[in-house]
Amino acid sequence: MSRSFAAFALCAALLGAGPVHAQDDWTLVWSDEFNGTALDAAKWTPAADCGGGGNDERQCYVVSPETLSVKDGALRLTAIKRKTRGLANPWAGPTGPMKTGDYASGKIVTQGKFSWRYGRVEARARVPGGQGVWPAIWMMPELSTYGGWPRSGEIDILETVNLGAPCPPVGEACADSREDRVFGTIHFAGDVAGAHKQVSASTPLPAAPDGFHVYGVEWSPEAIVWFLDGREYARATPGDWKRDDQPAGAAPFDQPFHLIINLAFGGRWPESVNAKGIDESALPATLEVDWVRVSQRIGG
Repeated sequence: MSRSFAAFALCAALLGAGPVHAQDDWTLVWSDEFNGTALDAAKWTPAADCGGGGNDERQCYVVSPETLSVKDGALRLTAIKRKTRGLANPWAGPTGPMKTGDYASGKIVTQGKFSWRYGRVEARARVPGGQGVWPAIWMMPELSTYGGWPRSGEIDILETVNLGAPCPPVGEACADSREDRVFGTIHFAGDVAGAHKQVSASTPLPAAPDGFHVYGVEWSPEAIVWFLDGREYARATPGDWKRDDQPAGAAPFDQPFHLIINLAFGGRWPESVNAKGIDESALPATLEVDWVRVSQRIGG
């Protein structure tokens, strides 16, 4: 990306414009502008479970106007303190054991409705802060072609944890000793036994007048590249995610992936860093998403 284009993309993102593309060979293939008054059921399925995301998260996902709404041109996922009962293990099917959680929040997925193999995925969003607050926009494989997690991969477009909480300065990040980082990550298997490995990077989240930023990835057989407001801040190539027992290649990131947007509260990662644990005073916390757009190269 040229410096002049990066500057133009950054300005456009901060002004709330749509994605800016440097080439003419990209075409928009899917989007949700969240301009209606309800979630588009043709595109998304809301989650309803207390599975904890496999991360010991404390919330249950529920379908409720308190936790999931579309209004004023934006999707809103809100974490609240409310006892909620749901499936303890949603991956085991609808008849498994139940669990009660102390918190409720929202999560939506495109699984079974829309998935993509390669492209540019962007979202304009405003993320909440507070110890234990963990918003995410990410992608999982539509089919577990290479086996269960992490063998078939995971692409995290946006994650923040504990924004505003105490944080030791890390390079340019954690300005004023407060957490201010956005993370981009891929998860995969590092060997034939399926041992988990990841490649992760972060960049400071700049202040914006309205708090909205554009988060994105460009995903191809050659690389997965992360962007914040049109500026590249990290990239991974097949050599970074290769299994120890195989030559470098596009797998497992060569299959269709679907989109997920959620707002978690608590979990092993946020509770182990910054001020540690959770802070209920951060609730209610709301993740707002202005739009999500997927573009692909013509003929790609």
